[in-house]
Amino acid sequence: MIKRLTNLPIRQKFAVIIIPLIVIILAFDYLQVRYHYLDYSDSVRLNKAITVGIEINHVVHEIQKERSISSGFLANEGESFGIKLSKQRDRTDSTLQQYYNELSSGELDELMELHRVDLDELNSYFEKLSALRKGIDQHRITSEQSIDRFSEINNVALNTVIKLIDETRDKEIAQQIHAIIYFLKSKEYASIERAIGTQVFSLNHIGFDLYNRFTTLVSRQNSYLDAFIIIANEESINYYSQIVKGDEVDEVNRMREVVFANDTLVENPDIWYEVSTAKINALKRVEDYMSDNIQKRTEEIASSSVRNFWTFLILDVTIGIIAFWLMTTLVTNLLKNVSILEAYTKRISAGDMSKKVVIPTKDELGQYANTFNKMVFEIRKSHFELRKQRDRAKFLYKNIYGVSLVVFENIEQGIFLLDKEFKISKFHSKAMKEIFSNDHIAGENFTNFMRPLILPRELEALEMFMRHLFNEDMDEDVVNQLNPIDQVKIHTEQDGIVATKYIRVDFTRIFRKNKIQNIMVTVSDETESILLQQHLNEAEKKKQQETERVLSILKIDPSILRGFLHNSRKMLKSISERYEKNEEDEYSELLSFTFDIIHNLKGNAVVIGMELMADKFHEIEDAITALQSKDVRGKDFLAILYEVDEADRMIAEISEMLYKIINIYKKFPAEGDSVSNIMVIDSLERGAELIAKEVGKTVNLTFNNIDNVILPETYVNPFKDMMIQLIRNSVVHGIEDSNVRLNDGKVITGELLIELSKSDNEVFIRYKDDGRGIDLEQVKIKAVEHGVITETALKSMEDFEIQDLIFHEGFSTADQSDTHAGRGQGMHLVKSIIDEYRGAYEITSTSGKSFEMMIKLPILDQETEEEG
Repeated sequence: MIKRLTNLPIRQKFAVIIIPLIVIILAFDYLQVRYHYLDYSDSVRLNKAITVGIEINHVVHEIQKERSISSGFLANEGESFGIKLSKQRDRTDSTLQQYYNELSSGELDELMELHRVDLDELNSYFEKLSALRKGIDQHRITSEQSIDRFSEINNVALNTVIKLIDETRDKEIAQQIHAIIYFLKSKEYASIERAIGTQVFSLNHIGFDLYNRFTTLVSRQNSYLDAFIIIANEESINYYSQIVKGDEVDEVNRMREVVFANDTLVENPDIWYEVSTAKINALKRVEDYMSDNIQKRTEEIASSSVRNFWTFLILDVTIGIIAFWLMTTLVTNLLKNVSILEAYTKRISAGDMSKKVVIPTKDELGQYANTFNKMVFEIRKSHFELRKQRDRAKFLYKNIYGVSLVVFENIEQGIFLLDKEFKISKFHSKAMKEIFSNDHIAGENFTNFMRPLILPRELEALEMFMRHLFNEDMDEDVVNQLNPIDQVKIHTEQDGIVATKYIRVDFTRIFRKNKIQNIMVTVSDETESILLQQHLNEAEKKKQQETERVLSILKIDPSILRGFLHNSRKMLKSISERYEKNEEDEYSELLSFTFDIIHNLKGNAVVIGMELMADKFHEIEDAITALQSKDVRGKDFLAILYEVDEADRMIAEISEMLYKIINIYKKFPAEGDSVSNIMVIDSLERGAELIAKEVGKTVNLTFNNIDNVILPETYVNPFKDMMIQLIRNSVVHGIEDSNVRLNDGKVITGELLIELSKSDNEVFIRYKDDGRGIDLEQVKIKAVEHGVITETALKSMEDFEIQDLIFHEGFSTADQSDTHAGRGQGMHLVKSIIDEYRGAYEITSTSGKSFEMMIKLPILDQETEEEG
């Protein structure tokens, strides 16, 4: 088909082009005229439909008021609302008569024909009003039944309105129609709410079913109102916001809340009816406002469509006539000039170059004629120039080839070409042999050449990458981003010596006649620069670690740091000693022992602000956690010992740095690794503040020591360890987030209390927070999840027994572990310390209020005397 068209004479080609154009113009004219006519018809029909819809909405509005008054009338058995009901029926009948008059005016015959079934159905429901009123007057129906029957009539009326107006071609009007539909639905539910409220306040009582219906009505009312606000235009929303407000709206909301509360329903039903009616009248004003706006808009569209119809028709006819005249004139002139060119080309083909072609026009054909005239002169001249350029090209080729050989002998990069079969060109730079330590390069397949030098996955990626390079549909810059050997490590061998090198390989496409002919490959040996960069990175890392350690020392109280370092080395040493004594290969107990010590040390590191060691201990915890699910052997535990030794080495280095700057500090403890009571409390306060900051909370730690209790040296570290775990547990689990505390009537800052007292034989440590307390239900769930206890056993347990589950090893209510929670060791460590010193404890927890723990420890001096 295409071939036959291209072989047609030019005159026929013009006919093929022009005739379809004329047909297209005529079709386009018809479509435009039809489009404007449809716009006009649609606007006229919609305007009439809205007129009828407005009349129906007036009737619905009056029926809504009659429904509410009838509900109150029936609810109090006719004792009130009688006069109001009679007057409202008159208004309803008057509005209904206006609706019938509008239908019979004769201007709506076409609309009535389209919606005859819908309007007949609506009229049949309006006729049911008489029977309904008779039933109400004779008290033969209940208040709820009257509401349902009135609502049935209104629903049919609103659905009829929707069918009348929900057809338009204009998107803006369609959207506003849907907005008014949602608004009418919301207003109807508001009216039913008024009727039910009148009934409820008349009876001073609301049943369960009626209560549910009332709440459902309010919910649907709000849903339709939200939908209206979403799709209505800004003008309608602003008008709604201006009109639907004031004391009446506020009073409706207040009395609605009284119904919701369902406590004492002694409100005056007349007041409820009046304020609800005021609100619904305001809604009616918004409804009328929107209907008027849509009606005005349809009138504007109808007027605009008529103007556009005639304007476009006249303009289109004028343009069509002018276009036809211009096409006829131009085609005639064009065909004449084409005939002249056709005769000239035949003369040139026959070898006759004696005459020039003459075309008087200055268009493209005239330019072609001038070109043809110059062509005869240029043909002879070009033959001479071609012979001259050919001789010059031969001379340049010989010289360039010689220069290229010199460059390729001396350049430091490896350079060669690849063909489409990935073969290396015979011509390549001398540096290729030095870089790859290989003399056999030319003619080799590049993938086979790289096979022994790089990893298999890199080789596979290289083959795919080179195929993409020869794919002309893929952008070169994009493909080069996929280069798998952009920078790669290779292993070469020469004279039995294996050398590792780092090379950079770049690929560049070479085009010929817009086709990819070859790929130029450039190879650079970057071994020296890579090794230098690695050395610099290692030096920088070491320098950074030393800086972090120095900064860790400088920001911590030297006496506290010294005690931490001494105690940490002693506890880490106990792990190695326990391992050496583990003759029966009981690695589960050893693993648990190690975890307790590391968890304790991590807590101490966090409290004093030693983040470097806290992170290290956290890594060891992760390693231990990974082993706890396995059958641990000696070789597995050696990895933990290596990490413990690494931590010990870090502490030793920090100790060495501490002694180097010892002259800066003067506040070291006087005896061994014990610190004063004051320093312990100071470290606990700073620790509480640090932990709270990291989890996004604020706390205040208060320390009371009314009896001036001085803890024995033996109890200082156990006291500190227990308080650290309790503080962490309170901050992470007990103290609520700020918004929760505010909602619960608490201050944002959580309060922690540590109180010391004593008797003749015991030291009392009282710890308390004002958080959420122990969530027994959450404890039960997590206990079953972690396998601590079965659901059957839980059923027979008392609350205090369930509380004690938090001390079980591995138990935690956290969903995931981090630096401060989730390991299930903190509270277990507290109980272990109490048991170790033969102490006792008691827990008091008030849900949503507080958590308190009283710890009793025997006074060691007295115990020693008794044992002696």
